[in-house]
Amino acid sequence: MIENYLNTDTFTTRKELVAKTGMKDRVIRDKISNLKLKKPIIYNSQTKGYRLTKKLSTLNREQLIEEILEVQHSRNDIVSRIEVFSKQLKVYDDYLHEADRFLLRRTSEELYGTNKEMAK
Repeated sequence: MIENYLNTDTFTTRKELVAKTGMKDRVIRDKISNLKLKKPIIYNSQTKGYRLTKKLSTLNREQLIEEILEVQHSRNDIVSRIEVFSKQLKVYDDYLHEADRFLLRRTSEELYGTNKEMAK
């Protein structure tokens, strides 16, 4: 279980996780992604690592503020990816819409001939 290789205090990189577990990078990414479906995992893009969230009941006020900021940072990273993916989806959707129009035109030409052929 990948969670056993993470802790609440220090960030562990994927490279470190690969070395510790012997799993391939892609497997590590999948396991982290699946773990994120169960609990928030702090991701820090500056240090390139992951850590578990801390137990809130054990934190004082300043530690709570720090933890909240870390979680917000990780959340914002997810939101920015959603925005980028949404823009990318639009490009794919536009292409598919145009492809559907071409397919309809080609199908019509095969079934009924082209306009030039019909004008003869």
